[in-house]
Amino acid sequence: MGDAMTLSAMLLAVSFLPYFEARNTIANYVYAPPAEGAEQVKCERPELRAVTKCPACGGTGKLALEEPNFGQANGRIGGPRKTTAKCKVCDGKGKFESYIPPADLTAQVARDREQFASSHQGRGEIAVGQAFIPNSVYGELEKNRKRLKLIEEAYGKPCPKCQWTGIEACRKCHGEGVADCPEADCKGGWLVTKTTTERSHTSSGGSFRGSGGMRSSGSRRSSTKQTNVNVQICPTCGGAKKIACPECNGRRARPCKACSGLGTKRKSGGL
Repeated sequence: MGDAMTLSAMLLAVSFLPYFEARNTIANYVYAPPAEGAEQVKCERPELRAVTKCPACGGTGKLALEEPNFGQANGRIGGPRKTTAKCKVCDGKGKFESYIPPADLTAQVARDREQFASSHQGRGEIAVGQAFIPNSVYGELEKNRKRLKLIEEAYGKPCPKCQWTGIEACRKCHGEGVADCPEADCKGGWLVTKTTTERSHTSSGGSFRGSGGMRSSGSRRSSTKQTNVNVQICPTCGGAKKIACPECNGRRARPCKACSGLGTKRKSGGL
């Protein structure tokens, strides 16, 4: 597979049609083997990686942050504190490599499969499992169920989980590539901590005249509580509110476990 492309270009360029046609050619070798010295058929899925813009910073690599007021700004002179920080989701690069969104990819495969089938049906060919063979050949093999079964097996069946793609959406981020900041005290990308201090005060009592002369009313103790609010950029997400998904490292997907990334259904006892 070639180098990863930008997502917009990838969505225009990706096609499974050559892959489906290559599988069909190989399946047809069951009744018509290739000539000696013929060029080998390459059966490869298209490039599924894409370089995508960071969803946190929009591709800039930086975040424009404005301090929210959680009580720390009460009585402060001037507007809220503003700052610019490097995006921690993409490490300031503005982009990262990921897979094409699995949902978009599945839709593309369905369109390509429909076009593949329509093209062969338009030539009068007959479906044998996922493969297509000429009508005349099917007539010859119609009573030879073993040969037809071999053609069907040579083409293969799509993995029921990934449908030919070989990848599945990350279960932790559901194909988004990012996850919520795990820091418990993070509120919208800011770390908010509150500390309460208690101060005790002792005041001496007054004096009063009683029987026997002047007497003191004694001292009195009282306490006051003061709550201080500290707001700073969350060190975990850097103000982005999100982090790159730790399960897929922001790639949205991973090789399908059901088929080991091959895209085809497993046979009993192996692939």
